[in-house]
Amino acid sequence: MNRTSGSWQWDDVRFFLAVARTGSLSGAARALGVGHVTVGRRIALLEKRLGVTLLNRTPDGFATTSAGETVLRQCVAMETAALDLERAAAGRDSLVTGSVRVTTTEALAYHLICPAIAELRQVHLELRVDLTVGVRSLDIARRDADLAVRFARPETSDLVCRKLGDVGFSLYASRRYLTTSGIPQRGRGLAGYDLITFTGAPAAASPFFMGEALEGARVALRCDSPFVQLKAAASDVGIAELACLLGDASSDLVRVWPDEAPAQRTAWLIMHQDMRRSARIRAVSTAIGDVFRRQRKTLGQGSPRA
Repeated sequence: MNRTSGSWQWDDVRFFLAVARTGSLSGAARALGVGHVTVGRRIALLEKRLGVTLLNRTPDGFATTSAGETVLRQCVAMETAALDLERAAAGRDSLVTGSVRVTTTEALAYHLICPAIAELRQVHLELRVDLTVGVRSLDIARRDADLAVRFARPETSDLVCRKLGDVGFSLYASRRYLTTSGIPQRGRGLAGYDLITFTGAPAAASPFFMGEALEGARVALRCDSPFVQLKAAASDVGIAELACLLGDASSDLVRVWPDEAPAQRTAWLIMHQDMRRSARIRAVSTAIGDVFRRQRKTLGQGSPRA
């Protein structure tokens, strides 16, 4: 490859990797938090500096050229080395200052993570927590997040997983909906009933809807926010499976089977092994673990009303 004048930097690699992974300028822009025009300009500059075409535009988006594939392999190796270096440095922080990126579900963030952060910052005012909520799992190895609280336990060997506790889930609906549609019989499936669910059932939710057969059921609403699901159920849309700590707190909802024990799902605290020695990571993970321990009974069983 013939290089033109000017040097290229690690920051150029980030743009190329983002386009190669997402297949589009807009997807890369969202991942990097910049405009798509900026992405296009940085890719063109990198190609000019290297003297090769890295990407070709196709009807389905951008595809790497043969030269781009060669460069891509080296860029991935550079990214891995850079991330290893960042983790090694961050993992030896001795002060509880700076930012910690935490990702979890909306319900856990609302009921548990936020109270844990509030307590922690009474002692450590220089600590900042960047909280990302949703069902999409962020990549701990690539430092998309420092800590994750999830129901799915990853199998990657370089991640440390700590069990926080079990969270109970049950089926909820409004009294009006159950009066109109009738209460389904446990073990007979949910055929004929309206369901409120996720856009794609999270792997950690298995078995979904407390293991009931869903054949013949109608999906009335799909949304990845449990608070929107709760509102839909309270508005007589149908039956939702919610964490008991969320469903029991709503006076507009009742458990479909109040005498049935909630389905239990284990919540895990996940971090990269290189980050275990970081003081700020330890402080946040300890605070989260303390909140889970204090609320263990409520988390597992909820607060059912008579």
